Amino acid sequence: MNRPARSQLLRLFALCVVLGLTHRLVVSGDAFAAEIPHHDLDVQMDPGSRTLRVQDSVAIQGLPTMDLVLASTFQVERVLVDGSPAVPREQPARGERKRWRIALGPPGRARTVTIRYRGRLDALPVADQHDVLGGLPPWADGRGSFLPGGSGWYPEIAAARFFTYRVHLDLPGDQRGVVPGRLLDEGVEGGRYRATFVFAHPAESIDLIAGPYGVTERLVQREGGEPLRLRTYFHQELQDLAGEYLSAVERYLDFYGRWIGPYPFTEFSVVSSPLPTGFGMPTLTYLGMDVLRLLFIRETSLGHEVLHNWWGNGVYVDWDHGNWSEGLTAFMADYIYKEQQGVDAGRAARLELLRDIAAVPPGQDTPLRRFTSRTHGTSQVVGYHKGTLLFLMLRDLIGFAAFDAGVRDFWRVQQFRRASWADLQRAFEQASGKGLGQFFAQWLDRRGAPAIRIEQATPERVGSGWRVRLTLIQDRTAYDLRVPVVVETATGATPHTLALRQERQGFILDVGSRPRSVTLDPDYRLCRRLGPAEAPPILRDVMLNPATATLTLGEDPNYVAASQELARRLLDYPSRAANPEALPATTPLLLIGNPKAVDEFLARQRLPARPERLQDRGTAQVWTARDTGGLPLVLVSAESVEALRALLRPLPHYGRQSYLVFQGATVTDRGIWPAEPPAWRFADAGE
Repeated sequence: MNRPARSQLLRLFALCVVLGLTHRLVVSGDAFAAEIPHHDLDVQMDPGSRTLRVQDSVAIQGLPTMDLVLASTFQVERVLVDGSPAVPREQPARGERKRWRIALGPPGRARTVTIRYRGRLDALPVADQHDVLGGLPPWADGRGSFLPGGSGWYPEIAAARFFTYRVHLDLPGDQRGVVPGRLLDEGVEGGRYRATFVFAHPAESIDLIAGPYGVTERLVQREGGEPLRLRTYFHQELQDLAGEYLSAVERYLDFYGRWIGPYPFTEFSVVSSPLPTGFGMPTLTYLGMDVLRLLFIRETSLGHEVLHNWWGNGVYVDWDHGNWSEGLTAFMADYIYKEQQGVDAGRAARLELLRDIAAVPPGQDTPLRRFTSRTHGTSQVVGYHKGTLLFLMLRDLIGFAAFDAGVRDFWRVQQFRRASWADLQRAFEQASGKGLGQFFAQWLDRRGAPAIRIEQATPERVGSGWRVRLTLIQDRTAYDLRVPVVVETATGATPHTLALRQERQGFILDVGSRPRSVTLDPDYRLCRRLGPAEAPPILRDVMLNPATATLTLGEDPNYVAASQELARRLLDYPSRAANPEALPATTPLLLIGNPKAVDEFLARQRLPARPERLQDRGTAQVWTARDTGGLPLVLVSAESVEALRALLRPLPHYGRQSYLVFQGATVTDRGIWPAEPPAWRFADAGE
């Protein structure tokens, strides 16, 4: 689960300083300027009235002028430069932001610019509004407040991408607040809650969260260092989950600390939200109340966000050269957790990744090197799933020991610096002693994935043994691949790894006994386009295709409106209506209707009937199929307008499934149609 790109991967590295924090920070390496600004913010917020008052003292050096950007909802009351009044010159507005230029005098001198401003925050967004979490404004409510970094709630310095900060919070006594960084002090006095947070490493943004939280804390001793402060900031109805979340965070910090290197901060918090958020920030994660109740969050997504405090928060992303962080994090978190569950779970996870890649129409994806953040389903497949497979194949190529050594070396050298794919490549080359230029170039700079198949396989008797003559073919402009194949013989399975470098290449495989079959990549360890038998349709085949058309059966205006809204939420691209007169369709199709209308349509078009396992179950069924021309179909059968509307929120999250049964908004059954890896089976060759 990830936050928007504005601060998704710039998390904090805060083993911060004590109260005597200096405003200047010298950063090693060439990633940052020698000195960066420091914000000292006094923030007073009243969630009930949604009012915000802020005074920000910015310490800056080396500039003759400073451009400040602030959301247009705020009114600037006063500006001082080194304690003397200054008159900022308003610059042309950019969208919902105001921009001022402040004269600082001769360059080179250290200056303190103080800005005092106030304003009214937005109301709590509507929780079920589609895309409500994209580009959130700063909002406040007694049930919870969120001032996202990058939303203009604090003065942003146009010329300074990175800065340090200290934030002093002043809230009503029944509220608690948190900011990424180290908690220096907190307490309640005179009916007000006050707390101070500091962030002493380069930050790109400041997020502020508040709510009627109960705080549960656990201190964890670290060898040779100060204790880790682990916290939950939970609404009252979630308090019984606090202990489980703290234990999970402690487990993840220990796991990654041993794998990569010591956790670089002094705390980590899990904070509940009244909205269905899923944001990761430096030293904390902000998750919706309903999300936190899901068991799998503690087992998967929580660990992903904890790991980002190494990748993205500790080693920063060099955005100009692509985002490596999401792929590495997805591999070392989401995928590794499946691998730890056993051989079958790991294989199923790899097949899911390849199915997602197969769902992206050719030409619709981008090279992995161009991925920066997740903006839609296709970008997620590229950045997360293809990235995961890259690191899986890299580990298979150089071995577990060299991979782990490369990870630790990358962390040791690059922490608190901006790093690129080239820096990662260099770390793994040094750890393995192998040149990896070709490997990284083909997986980072080429679109899609190679399609590989067995063209011919022939068994031969050789003396007392057997051999298989095998020919593999791949797309033009061949990849340099290590292709796993398994020869099944009368006495067992024999694995081989073949160096495929040409578009058509022959191999000779020696085996001890009579071969029965040869199977290509049966464990799905290679990033490739699946064959037809391996890639039965899933919802994403239709969701990610820009050519998808939508057909609603029936004329009830309420049902039609609900189906249009479902299509808008489900599809990555703008929905377009199918022409019923032009059927059978020549494009992927999303079909929505009541059970009787759907069954009649399938019979009329000579398409596969409703699967037997879905018959007469739940209030709605969703399944995939292929038409007579092989095009994917997604069929949504809902018994009423209410049953259809119940799918609006949950269904878009099940793109990896082939079929689902819903009772209202609850999934009661789901699954993927069976798949088989490509195998060449031999006739009885005799002894």
